[in-house]
Amino acid sequence: MRDWAHIQRLIQDNITLLVFLAVAFLMASAWIIFEAMRSHSSRQEVFRLRRKLSALEAQRSTLTQGFSDPIVLARHWLPSGTAATTSDGGCWLYLDKVFPDLRSVELTVRVDGDVVLQNHTVRAGSGLEASGKYGTYILRLYAVEGAQADLAIALRNRHKEAESQ
Repeated sequence: MRDWAHIQRLIQDNITLLVFLAVAFLMASAWIIFEAMRSHSSRQEVFRLRRKLSALEAQRSTLTQGFSDPIVLARHWLPSGTAATTSDGGCWLYLDKVFPDLRSVELTVRVDGDVVLQNHTVRAGSGLEASGKYGTYILRLYAVEGAQADLAIALRNRHKEAESQ
């Protein structure tokens, strides 16, 4: 009996500490359960985003294959106020303005250092051609969203142009 009385006295003397430890244990357990549930839902979100990304990549590959000529600027999103140069260095493109409500952009194009088009308007779904000493650069504007444009450029060389004439 004396041992139980000693334990009861110990509990009564340290009741604040024991309540604090019990509350801390409950909070830690609740936090662990919450994080486990949250990571499960975020894992599902990751899988959903991966499926969406693979679908978009498949769609992109089918759209980019529309070029019969070599691609010198792969399809990507270009923000307004930035420039891009083709891989051969012959064509420089500056995206002046983006008009998302009109689904169009204004661009400046330099071919072989000369300004070919300045503040030229192009609508999404269409393209333009600019000739240079190595061939004709074919720009395609796929989409406009926010302050950026999705585009790609291919190069039709002079030999292919001569054969088609």
